[in-house]
Amino acid sequence: MVSSMYGLSANIYGRGDAKLSDGPSHMGIAIYKHGSSTCEMHHIRNPTDEDFIYDPRTQPLEDPILKGRYEFASLSSEQSQQAASLLSEFGNDESNIPEFGVGNCQDWVAGTVEMLEHAGVVSSGEGGFWKSMINRSSEEMKDACFQEGTTWIDGPESTYEGEPDARFMDREWDIVKPVGKLAQNEMFRARMQSLLGPKRSGESDHDETPVERPFYVSSPFFSKTNERNE
Repeated sequence: MVSSMYGLSANIYGRGDAKLSDGPSHMGIAIYKHGSSTCEMHHIRNPTDEDFIYDPRTQPLEDPILKGRYEFASLSSEQSQQAASLLSEFGNDESNIPEFGVGNCQDWVAGTVEMLEHAGVVSSGEGGFWKSMINRSSEEMKDACFQEGTTWIDGPESTYEGEPDARFMDREWDIVKPVGKLAQNEMFRARMQSLLGPKRSGESDHDETPVERPFYVSSPFFSKTNERNE
């Protein structure tokens, strides 16, 4: 019997509730060894407000702004390597990356899951399910997962969900800090920027950079996943 030592999940960061003036939640695909505190994150980000880039990285599996993760499957070591190879190939193909201002990380994740479905890594119907999650709040995603009878694991940020003046645990200092409205708070933005990675050459840390950058501009009407299915 093959031992399933690894997990494959969609990780959702931030509340993403448009009714509360949030931007869309950030999303990525994680591969991790069961019991490990880190994961291999596959996602896209926009460091320049012009183009998205594929930016795979090793990062903590849990994070103060992680709302939760949806577990697709448990994998053997060989299967996890296959999944990582498929994700890397998909991510490095620039034709799979949505245009900034047209799609976002959620469109990319939906396309990624569709690819993994066709490869037999995740169950049939997963691609369509995650396409239907584009631009929905993290709470709506969670509810939909429960309705489907699938596995959702709450993240640390879920402890402080539901209020415009939310709070979250900053593990680096082991204290709870009030953060005000998450989408507009400096500490929250710093956490999101940390998740998205270090600034590349030419990026500025000075005040003239707009603090409310549209990290995840998205349109449900111009999704790259729609184009692939036509």
